Amino acid sequence: MQRPSRLLILAVAFSVAIAGTFVFAFRAGRHARRLHFENEPIRSWMSVPFIAHTHHVPSAVLFQAIGLEPQQRDRRPLRVIARQQHRPVEDVVRDLERALASAGHTHPAPESPGGKAP
Repeated sequence: MQRPSRLLILAVAFSVAIAGTFVFAFRAGRHARRLHFENEPIRSWMSVPFIAHTHHVPSAVLFQAIGLEPQQRDRRPLRVIARQQHRPVEDVVRDLERALASAGHTHPAPESPGGKAP
C-alpha cells in the first residue's frame, strides 16, 4: 500500500478547516440574530406568535394579556389587533410588556429618533 502524499493530507486538513469555519460562523450568526430579536422592543409590525417565539413564552399567555382567545394561526400585526379592538397600539404593547415581565422576560425601552431612550 502506498502512503498518502503530503499534498493530499494538506488538502484534506485545509478542507476540514474551511468546513469547520463555515459551521461555526453559521452558528455564531444564528445566535447573534436570536439575541438581536430577544432584545428588540415590541413594535407594531410584530405578531403575537412572533413575540412569543422570540421571548420563549407561550403565545396563549400573550393573547390572554391583550384580551383575545389564543389562536394557532393568528399572524396579524399588533397595529391591526389594536385597530380592531379600538385601542391605541401603545396600550396593546404595554399589556404585552406586562405579560412578559410577569413571565420573567424583560426588554429595553424603545429608542427615540434622537438615539436616546425616552
